[in-house]
Amino acid sequence: MKKGSSAVFLLVFLLLFSTSVASALELKVWMVGISNEQAKIIEEILAEDFIPNTGLEPSIDPLPWADADRRMLLAAASGDTPDVALMSGLLAAELGVRGAMVDLKKEFGSDFTDHIQDSFPNAFRTYEFQGAVFGVPFQMTVSPMFYRLDILEEMGIPKPDTWDEVKSMIPKLQSNQMNFALAYGIDAESFRDFQMFLWQNGGDMYTEDRTQSGWDTPESLKAFKEYTDLYTEYKIPQVPQHFEGFRRGELPVLCAPSWTYANYTIGLPDLVGKYTVSIVPGTKKGDVVDHTNWAAGTPLTMFQYSKHKKEAWILIKYLTSSDFQKKYTTLISQKIPGTFYFPSTKSAYPSMPIPEEHRKVLLQVAEASTTPPFAIASEMVVNRYIQFAINEVVVQKLDPDLALKKATDQMNSDLKTRIAEYNRFIKKYSKQ
Repeated sequence: MKKGSSAVFLLVFLLLFSTSVASALELKVWMVGISNEQAKIIEEILAEDFIPNTGLEPSIDPLPWADADRRMLLAAASGDTPDVALMSGLLAAELGVRGAMVDLKKEFGSDFTDHIQDSFPNAFRTYEFQGAVFGVPFQMTVSPMFYRLDILEEMGIPKPDTWDEVKSMIPKLQSNQMNFALAYGIDAESFRDFQMFLWQNGGDMYTEDRTQSGWDTPESLKAFKEYTDLYTEYKIPQVPQHFEGFRRGELPVLCAPSWTYANYTIGLPDLVGKYTVSIVPGTKKGDVVDHTNWAAGTPLTMFQYSKHKKEAWILIKYLTSSDFQKKYTTLISQKIPGTFYFPSTKSAYPSMPIPEEHRKVLLQVAEASTTPPFAIASEMVVNRYIQFAINEVVVQKLDPDLALKKATDQMNSDLKTRIAEYNRFIKKYSKQ
């Protein structure tokens, strides 16, 4: 009798267990630029409260940047996609315009609008097109300025707040075999530094409707000349060795991407208390200094082929919520020594395990920064045009106006071709 009762109990238990397992809904998630260690941290947080409270079980697949775009494009073309993906913002918009990604604003309405209130608003420019929004920022990349307190104090030079002050400081530094450096030099990422000057001077990458280049305006020409003058007239390094130059004191003031913050914090124990971070120099406009700088907000997106859009949105909201971002920011530093995570929500910045002064500055940098706008033109091609123009001026000594005009014509030609190619997709958005 007891054996029979035990057998019945065991059978009921197994049936209930198998039912609960079967009822857990799996969501496929691809995350570009996330290491295996970071994926494990995300999975730990999800297992703690998200999975038990929602019955949803995300399956995280970390992807390297090198092959991610190709894999995303192939998935979109075949229809064999994950439910949610972390991808580059401009790819999200490109796939979105072609109908492969969900317009989150249209699909989820006021729930989407309410959710993103804690996000940095300028992050959305990269994955928005004519009112459609194809992602929510998961992580941010910004570029602060680092400077050596000890060296500037010894030389009697105040921290520069404007580019005019930078230009006044450079000869004093150079007379002591020192210099100032921008974040990216004149190599492949130089467009990011140029965009900083572009925005601070009132220019932009494209016209308002994003059908023409915005580089032929007086504001853009002024920005391009001011930017290239730092190399041609003021002789700042074209390919700066940021970390070593900062450590040795040869580059006591420099701009650098936020992902290098850990290098300075962990790699310079002998300089503790001798340096700090600041918002990048700006352009004075009346009584106000414009400190706008380049940023990137890598977004979580939803594929149109997902059969679980409602559930995928619940996951996206969770991963981009203040609570998750705070936990993830803290655990990244605890479990992966030497790594710092820059959250995508404003309220999570106090959770960064760094000096309070630095937290405040980095939040200020993120709030002042903006992302490149999406246009139909290929980002890779457009950035190559401006990189070529920069090298023509700095290396080949071409007139800045002529170099930028050439780049403008090239961009407009590319835009014309791409808009014609995408016309059937664009029409749909123009009618909304």
